[in-house]
Amino acid sequence: MNITRVLKELSPHFISLTEQGLMYGPQGKMIVKNLEEHWFLHCVTMSPYNIFLSDEYSDTLDFITKTATSDIPFGLARVKSCKDSWNRDILTRFKLNLHKIAEIAIFNNDTETKDLFHTVQKQRKIWWRRLAQYPSRFVLTEVKKAKNHDLIDIEAQFPFGNITVERITHYMDIQKLFPQIDNKQVSEQQMIEHTVSLDWGCLALLCDTYDISKKTKMHIHSKLAPHKIAFRIKRPSNDANVQNNDLNRFVLYLNNMLKTKGMNTILTTSEQIIDTCLVPFIVSVDETSLENGIIYVMDRSTTLSESVHITDLVNHISMRC
Repeated sequence: MNITRVLKELSPHFISLTEQGLMYGPQGKMIVKNLEEHWFLHCVTMSPYNIFLSDEYSDTLDFITKTATSDIPFGLARVKSCKDSWNRDILTRFKLNLHKIAEIAIFNNDTETKDLFHTVQKQRKIWWRRLAQYPSRFVLTEVKKAKNHDLIDIEAQFPFGNITVERITHYMDIQKLFPQIDNKQVSEQQMIEHTVSLDWGCLALLCDTYDISKKTKMHIHSKLAPHKIAFRIKRPSNDANVQNNDLNRFVLYLNNMLKTKGMNTILTTSEQIIDTCLVPFIVSVDETSLENGIIYVMDRSTTLSESVHITDLVNHISMRC
């Protein structure tokens, strides 16, 4: 079993390999977008440090140190295309010339940065494992030591080989990285940089959903799912057109309510489309829902269904997404 075979069975709607590199289908584009947004939320918005967006670290770092904008620790973040070739062993017949990366550089004093290096390793491994269907496949490699830095990778282990999804680096002498910045404070700092490959990460998480034995259906974490909710109408026994129209309007009302809260839904009657789009939740309505407002939300990964009042639907879904 090689990666080409796995991707072929996953479906080109997600991702495929060509001679030009990774090509995303409509569902794959939404997954990698959700992965980037989840990274930004966790690593930038929710960071305990001040994080500044920056295209060029040296310019922003110079501004911060001269204006005392932030006390250490603080961080710089950026999203860019990278020419470095990761995972060369995986792609034997293909070339991935560019892959999109998202990185955070945290600056701290030289006495605390080593401990921070180990803390970041643990945090980032946990982050990946929470997104995976098989968490134990995401592991830390051995530390690689160089003259001015230590390096460790997070890999996803598969039968066809390991995919590096993130690289964490501890730089001991950042004055050598930014020689143009003449500041005593910089010479007393060290830097932890953790770099996520969004393309390789998306590929690894999609491969993680694939069950070689095909004993289970594919499931992806609800935070990454292209569409969060689909709807199912349980038709009334008498199949009255009036009641059918009421149920259709009720579903449209629920659909619009969820969309206005920023939740991506899909309107379809096809079970195949629900499976193909990896929709994590199905909301079922029936004729009694029109009377008491009770609907049923099924989690497709556990197959468990819960009764929820329509006024609690948004909170119910948002807590799980």
